[in-house]
Amino acid sequence: MIPVLRLKRKAAYGLEKIVKLDSNENSYGASPFVAEAIVHGALHPSLYPDSEARDLRKRLAEKLGAEQNQFIFSSGLDEMIEMVSRALLTPEDNIVMAWPTFYEYYSHALIEGAEIRRIDSDKDGRHDLDKMLAAIDESTKIVWVCNPNNPTGTYVNDEELAAFLNKVPESTLVIIDEAYYDYVTADDFPDTLSLLKHHANMMVLRTFSKAYGLASFRIAYGVARPELIHELEKVRLPFNTTGAGQLAALAALQDKAFIKKCRKKNRKVLKIVRDFFDKHGIAYYPSQTNFIYVKTDDPKGVFEHCQKNGFLIRPFQTGVRITLGKKRDMLQLLKVLEEIFD
Repeated sequence: MIPVLRLKRKAAYGLEKIVKLDSNENSYGASPFVAEAIVHGALHPSLYPDSEARDLRKRLAEKLGAEQNQFIFSSGLDEMIEMVSRALLTPEDNIVMAWPTFYEYYSHALIEGAEIRRIDSDKDGRHDLDKMLAAIDESTKIVWVCNPNNPTGTYVNDEELAAFLNKVPESTLVIIDEAYYDYVTADDFPDTLSLLKHHANMMVLRTFSKAYGLASFRIAYGVARPELIHELEKVRLPFNTTGAGQLAALAALQDKAFIKKCRKKNRKVLKIVRDFFDKHGIAYYPSQTNFIYVKTDDPKGVFEHCQKNGFLIRPFQTGVRITLGKKRDMLQLLKVLEEIFD
């Protein structure tokens, strides 16, 4: 079913097709294992889902080499950020975050009345960890590190993150949001799960919405020390993830070949896009994700031109974020962008 908003846009611009490249969904869908599991799975619509997601918890613990009591599940990472903020933040606290980064860190701290310390990214669109460290004081409850970062696609490497964690006070929680972890190909990307063993004041977040293609199922998880998980469980709704979502995630985890194929296709399309940008002198940030951030003085104009030509992208203050779609769609989009930047 085509969303109503897309139908309205198609009608407004007289378009036969609109390509959605504004939410970083997996353009290749989900593993066929997921559909098979949902169709043939023992779903009982009259029963509540497993509140503890025990089967998924066990599978992830085995896959990631963690203990089952180190996991908490949520309806996407949006709800996870909400739970963390609700459980931990008060008006006497502050958070430290990069800027630009995922807006939900900001909005939920605002709801809880906490002070928000936004640290501008460096000239390369990366977290300025030194300035973030300098912003931490005795009232800093959470430091958010989005890695790779949304919307810039840049990342903090293993040495940088390790050095940062060693300097953060133990009273401050560092949350590493790895929503795009499964797209990363950089050899020096941090092994955050191994770092958890050495840093009690750390939490790692991951989701099935991106590379696994399960955005509509809304299922994600966090990994941390059991004591922190216990505190977060106090604010978690008892049935916050669905039975279908748990079943879909379990099926998706079985198909390692699908993730590998998606990552490979994504890197091929990314190279085509980067080569085009380099050829035409278009400024962008190198990406480790399934999107790319183009720097421009007229993000609204670029957004509107792309929309009129059948492509939905996301404008920001200093540029536009473009999800990497299928090769044929991206080649068409590059022609549209050429009209603006040439």
